[in-house]
Amino acid sequence: MLTSCKPLREPSQAAVHLNPIPISGSCLISNEMLVSALREIRPINLREQVVDHIRLAIIEGRLKPGDHMVEAQLTQQLGVSRTPLREALILLEREGLVETIPNRGTFVRSFTSSDIEAIFSMRTVLEDFAAERIVATLTAQDYKALEALIKEQATFIKADDFKRVRSVDMQFHRYLIERSSHPHLFRSWSEIVAQIAALLYLRAETSHYDEARVIADHKKILEAYKAKNLNAIKAANKHINERVANECRKALEVSRGLSARIP
Repeated sequence: MLTSCKPLREPSQAAVHLNPIPISGSCLISNEMLVSALREIRPINLREQVVDHIRLAIIEGRLKPGDHMVEAQLTQQLGVSRTPLREALILLEREGLVETIPNRGTFVRSFTSSDIEAIFSMRTVLEDFAAERIVATLTAQDYKALEALIKEQATFIKADDFKRVRSVDMQFHRYLIERSSHPHLFRSWSEIVAQIAALLYLRAETSHYDEARVIADHKKILEAYKAKNLNAIKAANKHINERVANECRKALEVSRGLSARIP
């Protein structure tokens, strides 16, 4: 069951006072005092809330591959109208998490082995391109920021908080992509990152994967950046992404086997 993300109600016209407001009998608050005491109410983007809720449900496996995204059910669960839901589903389809089939509806995407190869080979290309742009310009401050993320991962591993481990994993790579200052590169990477997150969660749920392995991976990438060795960075990206893709393919096979056993 998805949690509710009902919108906040806008204040009614009756709640807006243009004249001094009486408080406790004779005490009055002037218009100026009222304005200084209140903050502007910022609009909440319902579409983005719906996207976040459904994306997380898919990544964490609460919505399963092949599940039918029935509008009536989703609007009731989320407490929203059809318009923000439909807008959210369009964005999620662009992210590769759902797919719309004509005359049938929208479904949670079911990944294939070829999908996994395409996703991780694209990730390698994008991260290599980022490296080409930033390897010569990263500073000591950048290295400290990346080291801090690696330490965060180690902390979460000790706490057995593996959702946070995977979240920081994405933050590590996002940092390098963002440092490229290339909007099209960032957009392309963002379009596959949710798919990667979903696959990594599948891997974690269907195998005894050692989450500490990611720390060794990130340290290897960071050392190559510190050495400003582009070839070493690309070699690490290729090796890591090929290994992770293979792990995800195996996880997919296990998942299909488990699904086949369910009556």
